[in-house]
Amino acid sequence: MTINDETTILEHFEGIFEKLSEGGLNKDFYLNAKDSLKAAADYLDTTQRQAAIFSVILDNYGGLPMQPNRLAETLKCKNLELLRYLDDLEALKSKKLIKSCNTLSSTSLFDDEPEKAQKSFFVPQGVINAVRKDEKFVPKTVTNLTPQEFFDCAADLLESKEDENIDIDTLESELNSLFELNKQISFVKSLNSYKLGNGSIFILMYFCCELLHNNNETIQLRELNRLLGRGEIRRIQRRFESKEHKLFENELIQFDCKMGMIDSEYYRLTEKAKKEFLADLNLKESTRRKGNDIIFADGIKTKELFYSENLKNRIKDLRVLLQEDNFVNIQKRLEENGMRTGFPCIFSGPPGTGKTETVYQIAHETGRDIFLVDISETKSMWFGDSEKRIKAVFDRYRGMANSTESKPAPILLFNEADAILGKRQELSKSRSGPGQTENAIQNIILQEMENLCGILIATTNMTVNLDSAFERRFLYKIEFEKPGIETKKQIWQALIPAISNEDAACLARKFDFSGGQIENISRKCTIDYVLSGQTLSLERLIGFCKEEQLCKESGFKIGFTVE
Repeated sequence: MTINDETTILEHFEGIFEKLSEGGLNKDFYLNAKDSLKAAADYLDTTQRQAAIFSVILDNYGGLPMQPNRLAETLKCKNLELLRYLDDLEALKSKKLIKSCNTLSSTSLFDDEPEKAQKSFFVPQGVINAVRKDEKFVPKTVTNLTPQEFFDCAADLLESKEDENIDIDTLESELNSLFELNKQISFVKSLNSYKLGNGSIFILMYFCCELLHNNNETIQLRELNRLLGRGEIRRIQRRFESKEHKLFENELIQFDCKMGMIDSEYYRLTEKAKKEFLADLNLKESTRRKGNDIIFADGIKTKELFYSENLKNRIKDLRVLLQEDNFVNIQKRLEENGMRTGFPCIFSGPPGTGKTETVYQIAHETGRDIFLVDISETKSMWFGDSEKRIKAVFDRYRGMANSTESKPAPILLFNEADAILGKRQELSKSRSGPGQTENAIQNIILQEMENLCGILIATTNMTVNLDSAFERRFLYKIEFEKPGIETKKQIWQALIPAISNEDAACLARKFDFSGGQIENISRKCTIDYVLSGQTLSLERLIGFCKEEQLCKESGFKIGFTVE
């Protein structure tokens, strides 16, 4: 929306800030900036003074949220004089044009009472995008939402508290608005039956969102540190342990139980809480609405794989072990004998030999979902954050493995795990940051493997760099080799049924391909047939084989000449 068909709204805000910087909110400013002020006020649907304050906060884009002393400095007034502008700031917040946050809680690692932190202000990205595009900002509609939309919106609010560090008052206000506009949702109806404080509501909402969005039923309270602050979480922890907290008194939260034993570090929603607060959701369907990191067993297509006789037997043994009845009985016997009950496995071998697909097929046959770890997502540029992310992976998996909604226990898959399973680095006296972080991540994984209560499978192309500590902790070590001639022949015939027995045998002898490479060629054959409509010829097939090799071998022959 271009103002007067000449000046963009962003240019008007730039003009306001420039005039404001000269002398603050005085009479000359309102006179000199009157055109831009009118345009900005019309655009924002605010007063001119509010438009001026907005332009100051907008100008701070890319920096830390604007603290009160910086705002006073720009407005050319004393800090005490900011009191006269509090109503303007609240009006901008109510229109979702700015948000407030606690800057100290994001910089102090030991801030136990974030409510005392200094309140600062910033313009949300959605508003910035609208200004940049010269479009009117329209706040997201949160009225008459479906149950899933309601919890999606609530999860976004909780994440904004953690990621943008909006202050607790803003979170409370926006959640209350969400509740007020969606009284038809069972969560909101059920809240009216209990006299819960805001902290309890935040915790209850967090548990519900984790279950619905991440299928994470088991929660550690420390996961909420960034939401409520360490000090508050410690107080809640003590009350949880004594069962004096309202969530316990009302039988909405309970201790987690593992193998019949209570774990006081982990908590979950009670069945009562699920029935009341999630009554209008089909939990089995809702918990399937997760990201790409969950691969469902019933969504995996059956695929025939070919192994050497020795490898086939080892895969069969693992498959039988992971059948749910066998798995539960074995875990129980190990528990009775005081042994670890987890099953960490490693599949090693060259690329294309079927390691990952074998995991998928085992998951399908045993009815186990796969929790696929994107290793790149566990790495962060921020010191200490990578360790938190990898710990969160195992915390989430633990919740899934112990969840009654997730039985049988899923498989935790670290695909292409070379980057995190290598030999630990020797650190110099300077204790280099990256090396220290890599070692810390590995130490966490090693400890989690010791405490594993489910199934972990790591795949790797290289075992030569495998740290000895990891090697010792993997209970099953299965090596995938490139297929032999007979196995390659079977793969050729399975993937390209039209090929003759003789041609399949010839290709198996002459081309040292993995199963993955043969699959690539079969896909090219299919594409070629769709595009040309011609029946596949042996010459064309050989051409695809040569392309797959990337470079031709000198003097290469296959028994006949191809022009």
